[in-house]
Amino acid sequence: MDHEPQSPAAPPSTRLNHAFFVGDWLVEPELNRIQRGGEKAHLEPKVMEVLVCLIQANGNVVSKEQLIRQVWQDTFVTDDVLKVSVWQLRKAFQDDSKHPKVIETIPKSGYRLLLPVHGVEKVKVPFSRSQILALVGASVLVLVIASAWIWYKHTQMGAAAVSAASVAVLPFADLSPDHDQEYFSDGLGEEILDHLTKIPNLRVSARASAFRFKGKNEDLRVIGRMLNVANVLEGSVRRDRSRVRISARLIRADDGDNLWSDSYDRDLKDIFAVQDHIARAVASALQLKLRTGKPTATPPTPGTTDPESYETFLHARYFSHMNDKESAIKALDYANRAIQFNPNYAPAYALRASIILQSGGMVWVNPSEATEKARRDTEKAIALDPNLADGYQVLSRIQSEVELNCREAEISLERARELAPGDAENLGHAAMLATCQGRQEEAIELRKQEVVLDPLRPLEYMYLAQDLRDLGRYDEALVVLGKTLDLNPSQGMAYEIRGEVYLAQGRLQEALAEMDKEPEDIFRDLGRALAYHALGQSQESDSALARLISQHQDDSAYQIAQVYGYRGEVDQAFAWLNRAYKQSDPGLMWLKTDLKLKSLHKDPRYAQLLKSLNLPE
Repeated sequence: MDHEPQSPAAPPSTRLNHAFFVGDWLVEPELNRIQRGGEKAHLEPKVMEVLVCLIQANGNVVSKEQLIRQVWQDTFVTDDVLKVSVWQLRKAFQDDSKHPKVIETIPKSGYRLLLPVHGVEKVKVPFSRSQILALVGASVLVLVIASAWIWYKHTQMGAAAVSAASVAVLPFADLSPDHDQEYFSDGLGEEILDHLTKIPNLRVSARASAFRFKGKNEDLRVIGRMLNVANVLEGSVRRDRSRVRISARLIRADDGDNLWSDSYDRDLKDIFAVQDHIARAVASALQLKLRTGKPTATPPTPGTTDPESYETFLHARYFSHMNDKESAIKALDYANRAIQFNPNYAPAYALRASIILQSGGMVWVNPSEATEKARRDTEKAIALDPNLADGYQVLSRIQSEVELNCREAEISLERARELAPGDAENLGHAAMLATCQGRQEEAIELRKQEVVLDPLRPLEYMYLAQDLRDLGRYDEALVVLGKTLDLNPSQGMAYEIRGEVYLAQGRLQEALAEMDKEPEDIFRDLGRALAYHALGQSQESDSALARLISQHQDDSAYQIAQVYGYRGEVDQAFAWLNRAYKQSDPGLMWLKTDLKLKSLHKDPRYAQLLKSLNLPE
């Protein structure tokens, strides 16, 4: 991989400051709007930028890579984000991808604008007093948002000032003859990353963000900047039967200097020593000491020394990251086999517990049976290895998400954080537990720390925005939501959360428009029920609520209670909250901070519910 410093050409501007016609559609980039006759459609800013890029190409094909480079200049996104943006453009223009009249897809290449473009001269008109006041108000709003953005960048970058003791582990390349060892090369990188999270004072980029560069020949300076790290560990794996050749090197991101490198040609049974050696070499190069863990009465197990058990474990973890039912079934099968090969393999029990817990949460298996099995596996994992962070992490999830006991969950998670201080997932869960117990300021600080380690994961920005919203910090929440949707324009819940911010600001029509954009049907109906109520359209609010109840009464009792609480229908709200409690609905983790339930706080039933959840009043 070539990492010589490059001087990338500055991409052309993706904004135009004047209106123009695309066919018979009036396009107004400054307003992120297109219209034709009486029809109007508002576009997300990035979607408008995609359109402008196609316009500037003068009917020529624009490659996917060029569009991504121009529109998302300093943000890593996948082709899927671009596809969603083009889909939104086609929807706005009422275009058909199979018989396009506006945007044509060129297979394996990119996209092309089919309609002619005509410029429009700006017309100067005298402003009325009301228009001047509107412009002043808009200017003040822009200043407020700009101030929030400056604050956010300052606070985030202050926390994220790149330390020399920071590293990202990129996915190791599979150079095996048949290129069929992806699970093994990914697993090796992830195992080394796990080793590094146990080093105190080392900032390790989370897997979710670092692995987004898989298969990307990206400049290391860009990777370092996007992941907030000073150093990058990369490598390759070449496997032939039981022999494995591993090459690894630690590189300084800003100038490409090689800090350490080595190659290993070993038998598969020696892979564990290689992983440990690489982690220790990285720590040494960065002048840090590897944490060995506190002495315990039960000596910690090294995991496994059985190659077959290890291989099936890597297969299980590979499929567990895919987050779909079919992959979860495969992951569970491999985890079972890993335990059969070695019944004392603690990490395999912790992984199986995580897979089962996720499957129960998605109702792919019976939830109560899943909880019981996951509990049993975590207890076994911790008994086998009291210094296994993953065991305490999964136990904390069971205690909070299923047993709804955030206080006990926090105790378990604290042990996981002691053992793996650099694990971003632990920070995210700690933030959730702080929110659960009403400590929102603390939750926000933990979220900020988490996004430093996991800067390319939209879900974490969305949760940060949710906490900011519920503290009344609306402008900051909108800035963070913008980051969420830059990373993933189809992120579930993000539009509903933004709609709630608009409701709180009194921007009711804009709120409804956001709810209509929400891709997840649960949150779309939740949002519509709230927005229509705020607009005084009770029939429409009732219809959205009825749809939510008919389709999701068994998995969204908490969301139904939110609607009743927001509408001031207290008895109905408590009826559904009690149902949520019986269903172990994880939404109850937001009970103390949820502004939609504020109307319930003075009712004695609210204090009783907090007591049932072991939460402070």
